Amino acid sequence: MASLKLVAIFAIVIVSAAAGLTWPFFTNLHLNPVPSGMSMWHMGKGSQYDPEMVYRISYNNTNFTADMKFLPMQGQNQSLLVQIKPDDTDKIINQTVQIGLVYDYPNVSPEAKPYFDMIDQSVFSMRDYATTAQYLVKGAEWGDLYIGANHEKLTVTDVSNTSFGFGSANAYMLSYRIGANENKVWIVDNLPLPVRSQTYDFNGTLVYSFELVSLKAPSTPGFS
Repeated sequence: MASLKLVAIFAIVIVSAAAGLTWPFFTNLHLNPVPSGMSMWHMGKGSQYDPEMVYRISYNNTNFTADMKFLPMQGQNQSLLVQIKPDDTDKIINQTVQIGLVYDYPNVSPEAKPYFDMIDQSVFSMRDYATTAQYLVKGAEWGDLYIGANHEKLTVTDVSNTSFGFGSANAYMLSYRIGANENKVWIVDNLPLPVRSQTYDFNGTLVYSFELVSLKAPSTPGFS
């Protein structure tokens, strides 16, 4: 009888330890049960397939097109060729940068820098939440946002086949509320950057928006 009690106590300890290890996972997703075979996404996922992604970007009433071409890997390094076409001029600005973990490029040419600053705060801003892999499933929480006195969570709130400028794709919409508006960003698996976003300030003014309007990704799974 004593040995049976010891076995029972040991089993309780093992179950409790396992629950302690898995609890953060379940609370982060807010899902029960957790679906099997979930995909995960991080900034740069799919860049090895060398896609070319053309964006229309509006930032504080500055409008331009950014053609971002992921160049073939050179050893362990990959570069990004960005061709910028401002709406208010016929000028074309070319800039090649080596891709880093956080997609942060302070040392670009003076001509390109104002536009890279706007890209940095819009298309590249998801690096703040997805430099490591995040779950692509409705209800998954990607991070905390502290906006003034408000605490919000960036959460996957919708999964659906969605139409974009480049075509239709199964997309994951993440959102959080600021004032009366819901800020939104759309992710498509195996594409290295978000494909659309709309972000407002507390006054309801649109700070920036962007959308992927053209995609060349013949080697990318799901787009070949």
